Amino acid sequence: MPYKVPHGRLNPKKESTFGKKPYKGKEKNRKGSLKSSYSSSRIKPKYSSKNKKLITLSDKKYLEWLQATEYSCMICGKHNGIEWHHVKEYSTDVKNHKRLIPLCGVEHHRLGTVLSAHGTPKKFRDTFSMEFQNQFADEIYSDYTAQML
Repeated sequence: MPYKVPHGRLNPKKESTFGKKPYKGKEKNRKGSLKSSYSSSRIKPKYSSKNKKLITLSDKKYLEWLQATEYSCMICGKHNGIEWHHVKEYSTDVKNHKRLIPLCGVEHHRLGTVLSAHGTPKKFRDTFSMEFQNQFADEIYSDYTAQML
């Protein structure tokens, strides 16, 4: 009768090597210096320019025009420290450079605790609907297209 391993196995379970790379130690490269073949054989993620959306020439001209013009904050009307907020439905959406609204940087764009696009996003979206934000951004873009013609 064969030897029985606990839990009813006939043969002991081998340790899985799935996802593990064998250690090869140090090897010499062509120049004679030591190198670790393990680190050189690792798969490294490569940056792909396909994943990054490039700014088109028309978008670049529009962004330059926005920086040159003086808009006030959509919420409080201040003219100082304006930053342009990308209007997006979800945080994973690609930024559309033609849908921008002006917000004062610290108070209503990034760090505000009362009403801020990034500080209190739920309250911001409840106060200013996506339809209102898109309409406001479209009005600014129509101002740009009217001036460029």
